[in-house]
Amino acid sequence: MTFNIEATIWYAILLDSIGANIVAWFFADWYREKFKTIHRHFPATKAWCFVYLVLVLWVGCVLYRHEELPW
Repeated sequence: MTFNIEATIWYAILLDSIGANIVAWFFADWYREKFKTIHRHFPATKAWCFVYLVLVLWVGCVLYRHEELPW
């Protein structure tokens, strides 16, 4: 299997969605206090971060079926 650009981008987005979920579920107060301006435009809510993770995993399943991801 070759490691391609689609897999690299997907892994980076997967790490981002996992990090967003960790912040939303465990460090929401820290995020709100530390990033006051960003929080107004990009609130880290549990529901949106969970949907983000599900969508990223769904795209990962599609890439896996097309044999683009080297698991």
